[in-house]
Amino acid sequence: MALVPCQVLRVAILLSYCSILCNYKAIEMPSHQTYGGSWKFLTFIDLVIQAVFFGICVLTDLSSLLTRGSGNQEQERQLKKLISLRDWMLAVLAFPVGVFVVAVFWIIYAYDREMIYPKLLDNFIPGWLNHGMKERERAEARRAAEGNGEAGSPSSMGPNAGLHPRTLGS
Repeated sequence: MALVPCQVLRVAILLSYCSILCNYKAIEMPSHQTYGGSWKFLTFIDLVIQAVFFGICVLTDLSSLLTRGSGNQEQERQLKKLISLRDWMLAVLAFPVGVFVVAVFWIIYAYDREMIYPKLLDNFIPGWLNHGMKERERAEARRAAEGNGEAGSPSSMGPNAGLHPRTLGS
């Protein structure tokens, strides 16, 4: 019952998403005090979707480790439901919203930075936090697009689901 590197990586990704969410919520921004708060920003919604998705991935990994070889039909059925939920969430929410957020943000940023991320926000959101939010989403979208593993298997994110240096540098 040894942990596979991709399972450890999923736990690390989940923890990093949670830390980014905590840091983001700790920032005092005027827009957080208005109607909708952070929830009016698609970037924040995507960050929450990605965190929930990786939480489900970690839960799936733990369940598959604990039920491996038990022979209990009910546990196997529950595990298949959890895997189906994980796959559905990737296909319907995590991947499409993640790709859309990253593509739209960087296209508009390249066209006119002031339109999507004014320099005034640099006083509120540190550069490392903004970069972490956008780059992590882009890396996850690219990783999901590579389609490592067999669909529906507990390791469908694949053993090579780590952050590739090319992903961080591009």
